[in-house]
Amino acid sequence: MLALSLTGCQSPQQQANQEATQRWNQARAQLKAKLAYDQFAAGNVKAAAGELAEARRLDPANMYWTPLQARIWLAEGNTAAAADLLERTQLDGPAQAEVEYLRGIVYQQQQRWEDAVAAFKSAAELDQSDVSYVVAAVQVWLQLGQPRQALQCLEACAANFAWTNAYQAALAEALELAGDWSGAASAWRRVLQAADGDAGISERLAEALCRAGRHGEAIPVLQQLLKGQQAQQSTSVRLRLAEALLAVNQPEAARGHAQTVLQSDPNQVSALLLLAQAWAAAGDTGAALRTADRALQIQPQDVRVQELMAALEWNAGQESSARNRARRLREIDPANPVAVHILALGSD
Repeated sequence: MLALSLTGCQSPQQQANQEATQRWNQARAQLKAKLAYDQFAAGNVKAAAGELAEARRLDPANMYWTPLQARIWLAEGNTAAAADLLERTQLDGPAQAEVEYLRGIVYQQQQRWEDAVAAFKSAAELDQSDVSYVVAAVQVWLQLGQPRQALQCLEACAANFAWTNAYQAALAEALELAGDWSGAASAWRRVLQAADGDAGISERLAEALCRAGRHGEAIPVLQQLLKGQQAQQSTSVRLRLAEALLAVNQPEAARGHAQTVLQSDPNQVSALLLLAQAWAAAGDTGAALRTADRALQIQPQDVRVQELMAALEWNAGQESSARNRARRLREIDPANPVAVHILALGSD
């Protein structure tokens, strides 16, 4: 009996050995988890899954690796498993900002928009030092086409995050959607000041300036962009620059940029339209009509081409042709402003 009872007891040495083994396993698990994070950050999802599986085997009680497991499953397309894991963790474990954030990602994929916003807001409340949670909520509002809610969300946390680039970029996008292009331009300029001349941000700034009617401010931004871009990447920048130059009454400079685009792509309709407008602004209506007609041959159904042709024909004294074209435009778009204006002039 004594021998039997002793087998159920654990000596201090055995307990110490078990505790040492547990500590060793936890240390190994931490290393494996670190490797898993590194592999995932590098885009090696399969390798990350393997390292994390080993970490969880060594330390199965650790709940702080749940977010990484959920990210791996989401990356693998296993949304159901990720959703189930996150829900169980949210119910059973301590509240984690990243868990709430990932729940928001799952809700987005399920198109449960209100739940997604609520989850992102919960993440932001749990960790008030991370702007990405606020930006995630803002992006949902923008995705739903509701800039007012996005702006309210940003205003509520301006004291904490207005100094960050992520906040200013989200603000710029919300202002764009709200139609406040001047405000958006100011926000993009603040982003650009901290982004070390990022080309993508510069393009967003230039677009906002042009849409706000601040073409003179957009021109140097576009010119600087053009200096740093390869020829095949510069078409959109050249076209926007030509548009801005036309707006500040520099048709010759605008014509040069449009012609440069057409040298590499003779059928670029947007470039032909800008070139036609440049000829018209310089007083050469004949060249403008010929250029617009080239665009018409390429895209006869393009409303922009039809509008420009109608306006040029009217200015050239070809009133009958202009009215006929205006009537065809109204068949496509009864409220077309160019057609309405020309037909109103024709009825005087």
